[in-house]
Amino acid sequence: MARLEFGAGVADFVVTPSDGLWGVGQNVPVTFWSAAVDGEQYTDLLNTASEPITSVTSDEYGGLPAFLGPDGVTGMWADAGGGTRAYMDAHSVTSIGGGTGAVESVNGMTGVVTLTAEDVDAVPSTALATAGGVATLDANGLVPAAQLPAAQAVVASVNGQTGDVVLDAEDVGAPATGTVVLLTGAQTVAGVKTFSSVPVLPSSDPTTASQAARKAYVDAAAYAGEWSPQDHGLAAWAFDPALAVSTGLFPGSGPIRVTAVRLRSTTTINRIVWHATGYAGGLQSGSWAALYNSSGSRVALTGDLSTATYEPAEQHAGGGGTISSPLTAAYSAAAGVYYIAWRMVYNTTTQDGPMLLAAESSAGAPPNVFGYSAVRRFGVYSTGAASAPTSLTIGSMENGANRFWAALA
Repeated sequence: MARLEFGAGVADFVVTPSDGLWGVGQNVPVTFWSAAVDGEQYTDLLNTASEPITSVTSDEYGGLPAFLGPDGVTGMWADAGGGTRAYMDAHSVTSIGGGTGAVESVNGMTGVVTLTAEDVDAVPSTALATAGGVATLDANGLVPAAQLPAAQAVVASVNGQTGDVVLDAEDVGAPATGTVVLLTGAQTVAGVKTFSSVPVLPSSDPTTASQAARKAYVDAAAYAGEWSPQDHGLAAWAFDPALAVSTGLFPGSGPIRVTAVRLRSTTTINRIVWHATGYAGGLQSGSWAALYNSSGSRVALTGDLSTATYEPAEQHAGGGGTISSPLTAAYSAAAGVYYIAWRMVYNTTTQDGPMLLAAESSAGAPPNVFGYSAVRRFGVYSTGAASAPTSLTIGSMENGANRFWAALA
């Protein structure tokens, strides 16, 4: 329970006898007890300032001021020193809001209670519409703009647009769906597309007539049932050597012999190759071999064929065998037509050099240009040169009487 209020009522006065009459007792101390006789004195009292007191003193009119009794006590016996005690009830509230009974405390407080907003979990009026406080609402039930914090990083527009913005691919500088080639998934690409580099296809072979094919697949199909240079470890050759005449021919001591070959793809060239049906060695200084492009410019060459490093090996096997000379440096050759040119100065003792594999050459001047192109596939420059010229005039190439086989590796 809580403390209840006593005193300051219409019957709360001290009276004393005077000349046979009763008068008010001014400034009389009054104590309070638990019984009419004897009992225990209540000393746990509070004045209206919530200060502890043990008794109450009547005022100049004999009235007892208001005070608070002990916790939970609803009535006490008052003793003004007159020999008898008078019983006092705590004040009660007979009607508040339609209810009955006395108010014992307010929010746990007794006495003269003064409540604050905090006591009833309310917001102080001083906190309304202030920094660190709470916002109020306007007539529309909205927080006034003045009470809102300053906006940070406000978006004024999006890509130059305001209002309800709807962006498309063009607005953000991106290609629209269906206008670019996807990295994955099926897609139909219309129109002619030109590639700056050769596309790389998967390793699988095509299975329908409209599918693209890799070079390796095309090469294999082109030589289907036939032998290719690659089958013999070569990069390119003049023709299938199995179709050559079995008896070799001497290229002659001094003239420049020429055989054209075609590369179908970029290839690194390291050696110039011939097939000799017999060779006893002994080439002399002034012997050389070189590679020229389709314009006649020299692009690679061997060293002096009379030296041990560059002279082709001797060949004495039945049917002969492959002989070659290394280039002074490997050459990365792009696809196209190339001319293998060489000059062999014979051994001065035997007056002979390698007998080289050649195509049928019984005619005095067999053809070296075929079809409607100007490509010369075989030829000779009867006026030799002691070293490989930096260029050859392809149009000045003579037919010659022999069509020698040569290759690149």
